[in-house]
Amino acid sequence: MRQKRLLVAGGWWLVAGAIMLLAACSGAAAGDAARGAQLFTQPVKFERGDLQPCLQCHALNENEPSQSGIGTNFYGLADRAGSMVPGQSAEVYLRTSIVDPDAFLAGGFQDGLMSRDYKKLLTPQQIEDLVAYMLTLKK
Repeated sequence: MRQKRLLVAGGWWLVAGAIMLLAACSGAAAGDAARGAQLFTQPVKFERGDLQPCLQCHALNENEPSQSGIGTNFYGLADRAGSMVPGQSAEVYLRTSIVDPDAFLAGGFQDGLMSRDYKKLLTPQQIEDLVAYMLTLKK
C-alpha cells in the first residue's frame, strides 16, 4: 500500500514538473491586461526613440476614427477576433496581428500599413499583455 502511495505521489510531481517546464518554455507568462492597456495607450521608450502607442492608429469607441485615420477601430474587437480566421482562436489571431500584421488584413486594409517591427521591439511578455488587454475590448 505504501509503495502505491509513493508511486501516485511521484507521478503527481512528474506531471506538475512537466507543466512547469512547458510554461517556462513558452517564453512569456500569461498576459496582464492592465499592463497591456498602458502599452496600448502610451508610447514605449526604446534606445532609438519612442514607439507610438497603438491608440495612435486604432480607436476604441464605437464609430470613432483613429487619431491618424489609418487603423481599424477596435471597438468590440474581442467579440470578433475569434471569427476573423476560421479555426483560429481570438488569442492566436491577435498575437499574429501584432507580430505578423500582414498575415491577415481586416477590413480591406492594405499590407504594410502596420509596422513589422513589433516582434523585434516588444518582449514576448509585452505582446502577451497587449493580447490580454485586447481581449477585454468587448461591446
